[in-house]
Amino acid sequence: MNAMLNQRRLGEFKFDLREVLHNAGTDPDQVPTFLASIIAKASRQSIKEAKAYVRQYEADGKINKQVSDNICYLLDRYTKYQSQCVPE
Repeated sequence: MNAMLNQRRLGEFKFDLREVLHNAGTDPDQVPTFLASIIAKASRQSIKEAKAYVRQYEADGKINKQVSDNICYLLDRYTKYQSQCVPE
């Protein structure tokens, strides 16, 4: 089983993520790229990869720990477990 972003709730996830970034005073010019990268990693790779990207963004000093924790919480909240089995 692989944890991925729940695509059915993508609109809600984007809204909540924008709220977190807006409330933190994140540079509005960086938000669209950061948001797109998180969604791409969580949708195509895994939630684990998306969290690692967020933690690296925090380590680079672009967001603080509270914002990073809130984003990771949202990623957990909007997770869907998908089987890697391919039907025959």
